[in-house]
Amino acid sequence: MPSRLPWRHFPAYEKFRLAQNLEASKQKNPGCQAGTLCAGPGVSYSSIGRQLGVVIRGEFVVPHLPESFSMDQTYYDYVNIFWRQNVFPGYMNQFVPQLMLGSALANSTNHPNYEPKWLELSSWHIGAQYFMAICDDDDGTDVKGCDKWTPKAATGELVAVEPGEGIFTTFELVETENSANPPSVEWHLAMGVIGDPTRVSRLVVPTPFMGLLNGTSSWMEDIYDAVYVGSCLENYGMTNSTSYPSFWKIDIEIQTAKDAAEQPMWQNWRMDHDRNCDWQPKSVVCSNTFNQQGTQSASWEASLESHLFLSESRVMINT
Repeated sequence: MPSRLPWRHFPAYEKFRLAQNLEASKQKNPGCQAGTLCAGPGVSYSSIGRQLGVVIRGEFVVPHLPESFSMDQTYYDYVNIFWRQNVFPGYMNQFVPQLMLGSALANSTNHPNYEPKWLELSSWHIGAQYFMAICDDDDGTDVKGCDKWTPKAATGELVAVEPGEGIFTTFELVETENSANPPSVEWHLAMGVIGDPTRVSRLVVPTPFMGLLNGTSSWMEDIYDAVYVGSCLENYGMTNSTSYPSFWKIDIEIQTAKDAAEQPMWQNWRMDHDRNCDWQPKSVVCSNTFNQQGTQSASWEASLESHLFLSESRVMINT
């Protein structure tokens, strides 16, 4: 999954502070170089990226603050969708509404330059976000292996949340009011507190890379057909088990058109990015596919206490 390594873009003192923390983690356990855990099918889903009416939804409960939290740490916890095939010089193309804590990319100047802003958050916040990166390499043809890139971000309102509150995330591809043929579409991102319509962060994405690239202008272009879906605890600066919330659970549903010809080749969910670290949370992932309804659901639990797990990992396919 795309990664927003925060120390690449912080001022010098922030880079030094985060680098020190990461080095301490490496020395303690070589398998704990970063705190990222991800779950997902691990492959792209064709047709979802350009399917009008598709809805991807995630729900979770805000956890308690980690026992040993400090501003040396960064927490991005989310369900996201992203594209790995992009028009040069587009490098990262990720819709990532997220739960945030610590020194985090949490805001943006938005239009016209979309410069990201890092904030120090001492309590949990949520916000809709579109994270982009533009390759600065000079070959002008391919972003694979891009060594230098510039981050960009579009963000919705930053919303403070409390432990125990239910949070939803949605991604919807919708046709615009003045649509033509082929249709004009835009992605609608939302993240908010369940049951409280006054605390919702929203973001509309009318064009890929918010119009910053000359070579692409519509989400209906072939290159955006295949999209990746997944969920991550993308955390940095973890030093021991108390750096993590004790429990995390997220439920995800992908709702497509019922026409079987338009459904993706569903894949079972699994741990997609699981590091060999003895003090990280342990995970259980379940997925269920309902082919007749064009729906897939998934559930991921990550816990420091094994007795909180589901009884077993399971996959169900219903035809």
